[in-house]
Amino acid sequence: MRKVVAAIVIGSMFSSSLLFAKVKPITLTTKSYKEIVSIGKNGKKTIKLVEAKKVVPGDYVIYKNSIKNNTNKAVKDMVLNNAIPEHTEYVANSAKCSGDCEILFSVDGGKSFAKADKLMVKIGNKKRLASPKEYTNVRWVLTSALDANSVTDVSFKTRLQ
Repeated sequence: MRKVVAAIVIGSMFSSSLLFAKVKPITLTTKSYKEIVSIGKNGKKTIKLVEAKKVVPGDYVIYKNSIKNNTNKAVKDMVLNNAIPEHTEYVANSAKCSGDCEILFSVDGGKSFAKADKLMVKIGNKKRLASPKEYTNVRWVLTSALDANSVTDVSFKTRLQ
């Protein structure tokens, strides 16, 4: 399985002098988890997340990105991009964020993004709404500032083909 590529874009409101400080102003940590589903004696379904060391076709993998602001000032205009790993397909409605954000998707390798209900693919001379299985990238646009010395999380789920 291909590693997830994550990138953070910080808007012009972020002071460029912080980029050269000894402490990294923004830290990104990406982890992947395998979803384990079990059914108890009472018939209740339980979902447990374990580190994804080995996955097989059909497994669900959750990718979680933690973004930490290591500065003493709020940071605005942050954008996080994730490629959906090769040989996986995005699970519909699984992209989440712990703060305020706009979630966008791409079907062209990250060249363009749109909301899920506006994302179109062209087939011949016709256009149709893209299926989540066709998504190639996920983008989170943080719509509020990331407070000083704080962390926000974003995540999405895929299924290994």
